[in-house]
Amino acid sequence: MGKSQSINDFMEKCRIVIWNASSDEIIRTRMEPFGFDEARHEANKNLFNETTALISENETEHAEWKTASEAFNNAQDSAREAFSKIRQSLKFWFDASSAEAIALNLYNDKISKYTDFTQAASSFYTNLLTMEEVLGKLAPFGFTPESIQQLLDDISNLDILKENREKESGDAQYTVKERNSKIDQLRETVSDIIRLARLIFLDDEAQYLEKLGVMVRS
Repeated sequence: MGKSQSINDFMEKCRIVIWNASSDEIIRTRMEPFGFDEARHEANKNLFNETTALISENETEHAEWKTASEAFNNAQDSAREAFSKIRQSLKFWFDASSAEAIALNLYNDKISKYTDFTQAASSFYTNLLTMEEVLGKLAPFGFTPESIQQLLDDISNLDILKENREKESGDAQYTVKERNSKIDQLRETVSDIIRLARLIFLDDEAQYLEKLGVMVRS
């Protein structure tokens, strides 16, 4: 499979070679003395089918990883946006020297890493839920104790989404390795068939090479 050749094109080429080597009577008969008996042809077909199944499985795993990744990224973006909005709302009421701001670490804006964010947000919401007067200041901005609790729950859920993303990433990487291993086996098998066919079918028998998908110079 060349750099410019898609997996689908590669697999179609392999299908033509393997099935025509088995089904064409002349090709099958001429290759049989070289060990290409019925059992070997069936083994080649099974290898093709196994590779096809792994390609399909990898596509499924990749789609699941993409879905899990998007779910985590969207949830994290939403959580960060809500965290920032609430902090900005509270800064309207409390300056940096106020006891409330200090208790909530309200003016610590150096939060970028994921773990720093989840720890800071979890601590912030947990403390905020114990501060009834401060919660009251958020009411005009549309926040309630219930919505703050939900935001705290969302922070806890981020780790679950992150773990799921990592799991799906691992599954996808594993199937890529399995798929590539089968593709390598399939490439070698098809190369063996074509290499032998080039030795068997010469000159006026070049049409049999064409049946195997091999381009022949006229």
